[in-house]
Amino acid sequence: MPRRGENIRKRKDGRWEARYIKGYREEGTARYGSLYAKSYAEAKEKKAAALAQASLPRGADACMPVVFDSIITEWLSCQRHSVKEPTYLHYRRLADTHIRPELGGVRVRQFTQETLARYVDHKLTGGRLDGTGGLSVKTVRDLLALVRQIIAFAAEKGYMGRVTVKSPKKASTEIQILSRREQERLERCLNSDPDDACRFGVYLCLYTGLRIGEVCGLRWGDIRLDSGTLSVRRTIQRVEETDPLAARKTKILIGAPKTQASLRDIPLPTFLLDQLRAFSGTVLPGAYLLTGEGRYMEPRGLYNRYRGYLRECGIGEHTFHALRHTFATRCIENGFDAKSLSEILGHASVNITLQRYVHSSLELKRTHMERLAVLTQSGSKFTSPLPARPAG
Repeated sequence: MPRRGENIRKRKDGRWEARYIKGYREEGTARYGSLYAKSYAEAKEKKAAALAQASLPRGADACMPVVFDSIITEWLSCQRHSVKEPTYLHYRRLADTHIRPELGGVRVRQFTQETLARYVDHKLTGGRLDGTGGLSVKTVRDLLALVRQIIAFAAEKGYMGRVTVKSPKKASTEIQILSRREQERLERCLNSDPDDACRFGVYLCLYTGLRIGEVCGLRWGDIRLDSGTLSVRRTIQRVEETDPLAARKTKILIGAPKTQASLRDIPLPTFLLDQLRAFSGTVLPGAYLLTGEGRYMEPRGLYNRYRGYLRECGIGEHTFHALRHTFATRCIENGFDAKSLSEILGHASVNITLQRYVHSSLELKRTHMERLAVLTQSGSKFTSPLPARPAG
């Protein structure tokens, strides 16, 4: 079973072959070697040992990596136990897919600002003159943020000096928000079947800003009807399977949210509490909100249902996160202070809320502009502050 980014495959003769870079020619091209084993795990272990050996020069610098690929491997090893598993898997996927192929073979002593500049240009253009085959600016910025972490790690270890490069300018993107009319149509669709827990789950996200993984992980024991609060304590997500012997490439991970700020209690309005009371009579505290049982619904399943609801009410394609954007925008339109909204959304700072999730509508801007009318006096005329121009 091949694994993406690891260059390990099963041959027709039944053996596993692992290819790795064992050195470089004078012109800088890579020299590949092959290792053979009876199992995938053994091939991967042999490759790791060979890479470690190939990365170490002889003599006085025996502890210094030769190529950037070795630094990436060491940095990922350090990250494995210092960040949550989904974050580590995300780092590893980006490194294997987008960083190692272009930068892994660069010798550490030849790693310069020009090296990173060429890397950025290649990622943006995809190596094509018309620039149509590249990645988005946001993706390249995310990759550079990861590369900077690896370089900072290497600099602290004394492997190389710090290398800086400017990130490409981020193009403004239009954030998806439901208009008031679209929101009304969606709400009518969701309320058309009061017994459908999934419809209510989507409705709950529209009025609490819950992420899709958070509502999938919500249990009835997290809802306190007496105090009128909802506690966010877990999230469900599908991540890459790290066990090479597992039958599937991905697995479901149920755990605490990514940041401490995401662990939060959300006060619920009366109309949501009334609907929750109608559901709560026949379920146990350990049951999941979306299923009413001990089994969960994964985010992909809820997203598919959400798309069906959009089609049912005649609304175009919107991401599930559009519900969160819509909630934040409606809150600002109704006078929420930024600090309260930030805590409800589970953000670490108010700036994240203001920059990413608050989007003023034209109606709100018009309302604010109309408030200027109170500055005028009844019956007064506009008088220009500029001096009158002389006649003639």
